[in-house]
Amino acid sequence: MKLTPGQLYFINEQDIKTGVRTAYYKIGIVRDAEGRDSKDRLLEHQTGNPRKLCVVETLNMPAVEYIETNLHYLFARNRVMGEWMEFTPQELQSAIAKADELKAEMESNLADIKKAEELKNVASNGSKLAPNHDSEYWHDQVLTFREVINTCNDALAKYNDYLYVAIEKGVVAPGVAKVQQRTAPKKFDEKLFAAKYPDLYAKYSDTKSEIKGSFRITTPKDWSADISALGTEQVELVTDFMDMLGDADHSLDTGFELHEKHLAVLEVLQYAEWREEIAGIKLRVLIGDTDGIEGLCSWKRETKFVVTLK
Repeated sequence: MKLTPGQLYFINEQDIKTGVRTAYYKIGIVRDAEGRDSKDRLLEHQTGNPRKLCVVETLNMPAVEYIETNLHYLFARNRVMGEWMEFTPQELQSAIAKADELKAEMESNLADIKKAEELKNVASNGSKLAPNHDSEYWHDQVLTFREVINTCNDALAKYNDYLYVAIEKGVVAPGVAKVQQRTAPKKFDEKLFAAKYPDLYAKYSDTKSEIKGSFRITTPKDWSADISALGTEQVELVTDFMDMLGDADHSLDTGFELHEKHLAVLEVLQYAEWREEIAGIKLRVLIGDTDGIEGLCSWKRETKFVVTLK
């Protein structure tokens, strides 16, 4: 997780002739390391915009990129284009309040996030801990939200299939979807190079020790997800989306309705990913320098020697 601090800002538009402000707001960030602030960004965005731009809110916070991404997903249904959202005055205040809420939550978890990062570089001692109430709670949270993530991803994959068919039929509304052809990036095959040119590889390679180890969650055979971790509304959103996809035709009306529900599912997915990540961090901190927690999770970390090109 990137912990880069910075400033989150909300920019609004104002019609120069009438003085009336639009309902469009841009949510963006400036990282502290960039040596700029929201006023500098406003001047950059002003170029080419016939309406006057003004900063309506700025918030200094840790992990600013992560919080910005969360906001974009949490308010996906308000998205107009890119980072621009359409908000009523009430929705704007909700978005600002949510940013404050995410900031407070990030700050409350910051010590554990940093501790989990430090533990990645600590070899485990071969012992395992017995489970307790805290570790059982966070273990259940990881499993529950992974189930939510998998369900959302399955639904979104089916939606993509639906869109491909709709595009072929020529019935996708503008701004909903498009197909892009991309060339896969070329990758340097280090193993092949080492086998073909062993002398060169030996000359320009280096050996160093690293702590390596994967964090793994154990899923009990009798485990089942507790959907109360999500609200009833969120569960219904995903369920309705799946049901609609199963019965959907490829009309424009259906496409618009599905697109709105798809944006709502993205919100649920982002919430679940955040919860799953925090729960995993809590478990790593509880594990400490041991190999894991009996019956719940393992995190065996060992010193390994890695050979790489200089």
